Amino acid sequence: MLIAHLSDLHLDLTEHSIRRARSIVDHVRSLTTRPDLVLVTGDIADHGSREEYEQAAELLAGLDVHLVPGNHDFRPTMRTVLGLPGRDAITSTITVGGIVVVLADSHVPGHDHGELAPESVALVEEAAAHSRPLVVALHHPPMTIGSGLLDPIRLLDPEPLLAPLRGRAAPSVVLCGHAHTPLRTTVDGIPVSIAPGVASTLRLPYEPEPDTLDRTAPPGFALHHLDDETGTLQTHVRAVAP
Repeated sequence: MLIAHLSDLHLDLTEHSIRRARSIVDHVRSLTTRPDLVLVTGDIADHGSREEYEQAAELLAGLDVHLVPGNHDFRPTMRTVLGLPGRDAITSTITVGGIVVVLADSHVPGHDHGELAPESVALVEEAAAHSRPLVVALHHPPMTIGSGLLDPIRLLDPEPLLAPLRGRAAPSVVLCGHAHTPLRTTVDGIPVSIAPGVASTLRLPYEPEPDTLDRTAPPGFALHHLDDETGTLQTHVRAVAP
């Protein structure tokens, strides 16, 4: 299973943001092997306006894209303009080949931190009870990354996400965004992969101007290859000139 994983487009109607996003989307379109799944893990819009989501719809037209909301998104407008499911949380379950994918909603209206919506908790628990490989995609990482900027606004209570995944006989993978830096790690033995930010890149604590966003660094995205049988996850990160 090949997954093209984008995150944090932060479209804001400026030529700067649309140019960066278009360079990544065009690169995904140019892949000679078509991804089995294209994910955008939140912060599609920067202010949650109708015009920003209309910009996203135009940019992503023709791609079979699956999206979850981030802290910058506005659920009602995002749902209406992009035709997404649900009445409150934007969450759903899809099956791609032999792999179950839960599109989970960690958006908390009016706040930047994440909490897994009750509807998403139910879907994760239901999917985890089966014996197939499972991917959970959401915006907020379920762990700290060592950033004074991002750690206070992570998924503050990761237990509703992680508890159903611990000890499964079948493989589980968590894909997220929010941090604006590519990172691959494990939490309680569960692989977690954060996609780079399209809009900007987080300067790490050991870099100049730590815990700020570099809007000039090249935009990037992740390509995940997930083995349908073993659950082995290989992640490649691509930076693309805007």
